[in-house]
Amino acid sequence: MAFAFSSPPLKALYLLVTVPVLLFVRLPFWVFTSAVPALRPRRPWSFKRALLSRVLSGATGIMYSIGLPKPEGNPDKDSLNPDATGFVWVDPVPSELIVGEIAEYARRNEVAPVRVYGYWYGTKDESGKHGQRAAKDERVYYHLHGGGHVSGSGHPASNVANTVKGFLEKCPHVFERAFALDYRISSSAPFPAANPFPASIIDAVSGYYYLVETLGFAPSNIIVCGDSAGGHLANNLGRYLVTANLPNLAPPGALILLSPTMDWANTHLGTPGSTLDANKSSDFVRVVLLSGYTPRSLLGNLDAGETATNAWLSPGSLKLPRPDGLFANYPPTFILTGSAEQTLDGMRTFRDRLVHDSGEVKVKYVEYPDMFHNFLMLGKMTEPERSEAYADMDKWLRAIYDL
Repeated sequence: MAFAFSSPPLKALYLLVTVPVLLFVRLPFWVFTSAVPALRPRRPWSFKRALLSRVLSGATGIMYSIGLPKPEGNPDKDSLNPDATGFVWVDPVPSELIVGEIAEYARRNEVAPVRVYGYWYGTKDESGKHGQRAAKDERVYYHLHGGGHVSGSGHPASNVANTVKGFLEKCPHVFERAFALDYRISSSAPFPAANPFPASIIDAVSGYYYLVETLGFAPSNIIVCGDSAGGHLANNLGRYLVTANLPNLAPPGALILLSPTMDWANTHLGTPGSTLDANKSSDFVRVVLLSGYTPRSLLGNLDAGETATNAWLSPGSLKLPRPDGLFANYPPTFILTGSAEQTLDGMRTFRDRLVHDSGEVKVKYVEYPDMFHNFLMLGKMTEPERSEAYADMDKWLRAIYDL
C-alpha cells in the first residue's frame, strides 16, 4: 500500500529503522555493485550513473512509503517578490472554453476553472520585470512539470528548473523565455482527496489562454513541453486544443514530450518483454506505477476501469476500445525517451498511434540508449546524453520555424 507509514508515529518508526539500514547496508551495497561493471543494471553505465540510478530508486521507494515532499512553489511567499521568483498569477480560463468530453468529466468530478500560478524564466522587460507582452513573432516555451500528477512544481528551485533552464541555454535561437505552470495536483487516501481529473487539463488550458490572450503570443509560436506526468498532460493539452476547435486558441506550434507516462493502467505489464519488468533494475518509477496512487487520485467519481479505457488518462493503454483517429491533426511532436525506462511500452504504443493518425512526418521519436526516466531533470549528471538531446530538439525546432 502506498504511504503505509505516512502517519507521524509510523513515519518516525520507519525512518528510525530505514535510515541506518540505508546508510550502513544498502548504500555500501549500491557502491560495491556499481563499482563492478558486471553488476551494474546496464553494463555500459559508469559507476556514477549506476549509483545514481540506485539512489533514485531507493529515494522514490522511501517517498512512496512515508509521503511525498511538498511542492517548492509557495504563492503567498513567491508573490511578494515576483521580479526575483518570476511568479505570476494566472486567471481561470473562461468556463465556456471548457467543452466536449473534458466539460463532461469536469461536471462528473465537480471540477471548475480556478486561479493558478506559474513562474517565468529568461529575459525580463526593460524595468526588470517578468511577464511582459509578447514581442512581434516572439516564441515562448511553455512547460508542464512532472511528478505523477500528485507532486512537483515549476518553481525555479525545483528539479524541473534543470530542464527549463537547459532549453533556454541550448535553444537560444528558438526562444528567450519560458513559462512553467503550477497546475493543481491530485490526491487521494490516505490523504484528503482533491483535484481529480480533469483539473490539471483545465489549468493547462488556463496557462495557454494566459499566454495567448493576456500576453499576445500567437499559438503557432508556443512550444508546449512536459516531462513525465507533465508530458502526459502536455499531450492532453495538445489533444484538447486540436479537438475542441476553439476560435482563439489554436493548437501550439510544437509539442515536446519528455518521457511521458502514457499507461497509468499498466496494461503492458505481463506482456512479452514488458519494460516495466525488463527494466526493473535500470529505472526508478516502478513503485510509482504499481502503487496505483496516481490513478486513484485522478479518477475521483469516475469508474476505476476508466484508467485503462480512457484515452485522456492512458493514451498508451492497450485497452482503449477504439484508438484509431484519437490522435489526428496533431502539431509537430517530439517524443524523447530512454531505452532503460520502465514506462517505455506505453510511450512506444502512443508513438505508433500518433504516427498512424497524424502521419510519420509529424512525429520525431528519439530513444536514447541506456537512459532512464526523465534524464534531463537531473541536469549535468546525465551528460553527454543531456547535451545530445537538447541538440536534437534544437535542430528539430529550428527546422519547424525555419531558423
